[in-house]
This record gives sequence, structure tokens and C-alpha cells, in this order.
Amino acid sequence: MHCSRGLEREGFLIDKAFLGGGVYSLRFETKELLPEILPGQFFMLGPHRWKSDPFLLRPFAVVDWSENDVEFLVKVVGRGTKDIVSCERGTPFRLRGPLGNGVFTAARGRSLALVAGGIGVAPLLCAWKFHSDVVSSFVFGVSNGDWAGVADWASSKVSGLTVASDDGSLGYKGTAPDVLKKEGDLIDEIWACGPVPMLKAVYGAFGGKSLIMASLESRMGCGIGGCHSCTVKTQRGMLKVCHDGPVFDLSEVFLDELI
Repeated sequence: MHCSRGLEREGFLIDKAFLGGGVYSLRFETKELLPEILPGQFFMLGPHRWKSDPFLLRPFAVVDWSENDVEFLVKVVGRGTKDIVSCERGTPFRLRGPLGNGVFTAARGRSLALVAGGIGVAPLLCAWKFHSDVVSSFVFGVSNGDWAGVADWASSKVSGLTVASDDGSLGYKGTAPDVLKKEGDLIDEIWACGPVPMLKAVYGAFGGKSLIMASLESRMGCGIGGCHSCTVKTQRGMLKVCHDGPVFDLSEVFLDELI
């Protein structure tokens, strides 16, 4: 399902929670009912006051939603995200979406594992909500203890979440792919989202044995395929993360070309 700019709506920030490490959970309420949102889809959003500087809305994957509210996970990485998380409750926002293909669709009778790294846990939490009955494991990898608040927040949404950290300060010591390897060759399908090194590690361990669907993270200007700022090289040519993705079969993506 692809959505145009015409599906921009007004929303109001109704809840904001600081989770540590520059990461926030933000929830918005909309005046009109939201359409069905598929796991893997995202919104472009920004305060209504943004007119010229900043100008571009920022992309965020959907964590959770109901008929007239939607939740996102935001990590402060620059001026735009810093301004977004500084907004007070009640601030009006522009919400453009849902955007993207949302092809995280579970095949019955297959073993399915979710593997997330850092802020990449967001779309997989949405996937868990809809497909928890067929998920055999959900592994969340982080760098260090700064992510403790995010890990606790994610654990409150997912029963049996496995946490791993590079330095061993949270959960298992090691990366999320390291933990997933312990399941051996029993995984038919993997859904992943996280930093490029993590995606490469997942593909290196399971490529050719498991179907790996990955939600790619990318800078975006428009979110609807017009600006070509989020193109990636694939077996099918140059594709746009916002319009053709963000979920791709990882075997089609030239991983060495990702940044």
C-alpha cells in the first residue's frame, strides 16, 4: 500500500517518555481515524511550526497504533530530532503516512525470528503485535547499558524478548546475530532491522538458508519517492527505500553499497 502526500493529517503529541541514551517514545493522537497500518510502514512527521528551517519532515517507523493514535521511537541524532523531542504535550504535528510497502507478512507453518539492533527495534515491535503467534524468538541487540531503558520498554511490549549487548552490560554478551546463531538451522524466516553491520552479520550467518526480510534505515527527504535521496542498489536496479521499501528481501540488496 503506497500513500501520497494527500494522506497528511494533523496530530497532537499526547505522550512523551524519555527512555535514556537520547531515545524517546512519542505517541500522537489524530482527529480523524487512521487507515490500516501494516508492520514495516512509517510516517514522515514534524511540528506544525516547521515552515522553512527546519523544512523537511523526518521519517519514523510505526511502533504501535490504534484507530486514532500512533506511537514512534525517536533517537536524537541531529537538530530536527532534537526539536521534535523537545516539544511539549499538546503540540500540533504534521503526520504524513502511512508510507512504504509494509511486507512483513508471516507465512503460517514456518519458524520466524525477529532480530533488531538499536532504534531498529521499532518496526519489529509493530510486527510482533500482529504476528506474535508465529514468532519463535525476538532478539534485541544494543551496544551498552545506555540502552537499558529502551530494553525495559521493549520488554514490556514483548513477552520473552532476548536482549544482547556488545559489552555484556545488558542480557547476553555479544551481538543479536550471535544469539540467533544458537538456534542453528531451525529458522525458516528472519525479519531484521538495525545498523548495516548487523544486517551484514545476519546475512552472513543465515543467507541462503533462511529468507531474510529487512527494513532498511535511510535518510529521506520526501518519503514518497520524489527526491531520490534514499536509493539503494539491488538486483532489480536502483530502488527507493521510501517507495519500494523500506522492507526488502536482503538477498536482493547489495549490502556493500549500503551506508
